[in-house]
Amino acid sequence: MTYLKWTRSELATLEMDALYTEVDDDGWVQREVGIGSNGLVIHHLTPTTGRPGWFGLARLSFLMLNSNVSKCEFEAFWDAGSFSRTHN
Repeated sequence: MTYLKWTRSELATLEMDALYTEVDDDGWVQREVGIGSNGLVIHHLTPTTGRPGWFGLARLSFLMLNSNVSKCEFEAFWDAGSFSRTHN
């Protein structure tokens, strides 16, 4: 798995301060967590059951698959979102 952090400077349409994604080896997003300006989880999304990692978007290019956060950092936000049950 590859773990990525996106900000508004990378994604112009991002409506939160940061978006963390977990991407499999084929480039499909498996999970994502959004962080608000207060540092709390405001978005928590798992993929649909129709196709693992399918959010209605094209999968990420292999050129984009360089981790810029650790699995530990991603999991900390994921767990925080799971406890607060904040979903979009």
